[in-house]
Amino acid sequence: MTRHGKNATASAVYTYHERQKDTQEGQYGTQSVTISRDSARNFDCCCLTLQPCKDPVCTPEGYLFEREAILTNLLKQKRKIAKQQKMYSKQNEEKPDNSATKTKVEEFLSRQSSSSAIKVAKSKEDESNTKKLNNFWVPNLQGHATEEAVKKPDGKTKCPISQKPLRMKDLITVNFTPMPQDTDGTSAICQEVRYMCAVTKDALCNATVCIVLRPSGKVVTLDCYEKVIKNDMADPISGEKLKEKDIIILKRGSTGYAGAKNTGEDLIAKKKGAVLMAN
Repeated sequence: MTRHGKNATASAVYTYHERQKDTQEGQYGTQSVTISRDSARNFDCCCLTLQPCKDPVCTPEGYLFEREAILTNLLKQKRKIAKQQKMYSKQNEEKPDNSATKTKVEEFLSRQSSSSAIKVAKSKEDESNTKKLNNFWVPNLQGHATEEAVKKPDGKTKCPISQKPLRMKDLITVNFTPMPQDTDGTSAICQEVRYMCAVTKDALCNATVCIVLRPSGKVVTLDCYEKVIKNDMADPISGEKLKEKDIIILKRGSTGYAGAKNTGEDLIAKKKGAVLMAN
C-alpha cells in the first residue's frame, strides 16, 4: 500500500479503514468501549448512588447500599404497590357480573344453532362484512382504543439490582474497619485505600474478595475466612456461632483487568447504531 493509500477514494473496494472511519464519524454500526478502572464501582460504594457509603447495609445476596438510599427505594416501591392495588380493586368493583346472562345466551344459541333461518342470516352478515372497505376516515370504521386491564400487583418489594424479594428487616448492617488516617489530615473518603480486614488488617480493594459476617457485620477477606474462621465457624469479633447463611460475599466492582470477569461485571460497553450497508 502506498503512502496515501488509506485516503484513496477511487478504489472499487470498500476497505476496512473506510468502514471504521465512517462508523466513527457517522455513528454507524455497533460501537464498543472497554470500561476502565476509573469507571468501575468500588466495593464500598452504594449500588444506587455509586458513592462511598457512610451508613452501609447489604442484602443477603451481597449487594451494598447506603441505608438512606435503599430505604427510600423500598418506600417508593410500597407506595407504587399500594396505588396499583387500589386501581386493581376499583377495577373489580366496577366490572359487572354478566356470567348468568352469558350462560343463558349460550344456551339459547346452542338450541337455535340448527335453525336454517339463523344460518342464512349469519351467512349474509359474513358476506356484508367482507364487502366493507377499510375506510379509516369514516367514524364508524375507525379503530377504538380499549382500556387495558390492570393486573394484580405483586405485594413484595424487590431488590433494585437482583430483582429478588427484599424486606427492610432483611438488610444487614455492615461495619467496615477503617484504615488509620494519614498524618496530613486527609479524610478517609479521599484516601485510595479506606478499609482493612477486621482480623488480619489487610487492605481491602476491588481485587479482594470481601465477606460480611452477619452477627457482627464485620468485613473480612476470603483468605481470612478460609484459614481462620471456617474451621471453628465462630465470629472472631462477637464469638457467636456462624451458619452458612451468615457468610455473605460482597458484590464488588471490576478492577479493569481481564481477570475481573470473575466478579460478574461486564467490562465492555456497547452502543448500537444504524447499519451501514455497502454495495
